[in-house]
Amino acid sequence: MRILVTGANGHLGRRLLGRLADDHEVVAVVRSPKALKILSGFRCQSLIVDYADGDALAVAARDCDCAVHLVGIIKETDKNTYKQAHELPCAALALAAEKAGLKQIVALSILGSNAESANGCLASRGVSENILLQGPVPVTILRVPMVLGENDFASRSLREKAKSRIAFTFRAASIEQPIYAADLVSAICALVENPVEDKVLELAGPESLSRRQLIKRVGQMIGRQPLVLSLPVAFGKWLGRVFEIVMSSPPVTEDLIDLLDHDDDIDALAVADKLGIELTSLEVMLTRVI
Repeated sequence: MRILVTGANGHLGRRLLGRLADDHEVVAVVRSPKALKILSGFRCQSLIVDYADGDALAVAARDCDCAVHLVGIIKETDKNTYKQAHELPCAALALAAEKAGLKQIVALSILGSNAESANGCLASRGVSENILLQGPVPVTILRVPMVLGENDFASRSLREKAKSRIAFTFRAASIEQPIYAADLVSAICALVENPVEDKVLELAGPESLSRRQLIKRVGQMIGRQPLVLSLPVAFGKWLGRVFEIVMSSPPVTEDLIDLLDHDDDIDALAVADKLGIELTSLEVMLTRVI
């Protein structure tokens, strides 16, 4: 099978390339020479393509059977808006998939995505999902929560909080259900190799717990006992608004704080069974990534 992977240079994309290349031909698409250099050691054909250029994507997808779409952001900036990161690439991919005669698209999304959402990121994700779902090529949207993998940003951030004597976080009672990056890669591979009829699937790790509990769990693993102090979400949103006014690329935004406040608590085992994968326990996941 020949597979097109968009957004292949990220942590998840690189893990996926390593798995897919064992049994398939892979065409990895990135946006810049810097991203292309990251893929120099992988067994794949790597191309620089504008994600919003449907014609260029169609050329990259020529002779491919399937596309895996990993492009997306959780915080927009003046130079990279949600529309530029989500909707335009999905419109281009839908066009390219039809032109190239792809049989299937597997697209990664976020739990809570809905075109009617008040959150800008979740709304944009929802619009993007609809663009793909309304196209002529069969699509499976895979929605996931926080992804934890070895040496990725989320894992490093979680460890830093757990190392602190006092760990500040917004609404510590928020429910997290992190999924191990390797399990997510297995799920994507399963969808590529054995497509399902479902248009939207929601997958997460096997355990839900509060953000406070998650930070404390990591603290125990590294011999720390952090005091987790919960900050009001309203304060975080206000801070995000201030950053957005004074900075072109703010470290946090109002939308990001709202997005991170989303509670994730789904029946993940049913979808894992459908895909034929086994979910890694939270304990083992944290041991590997922390």
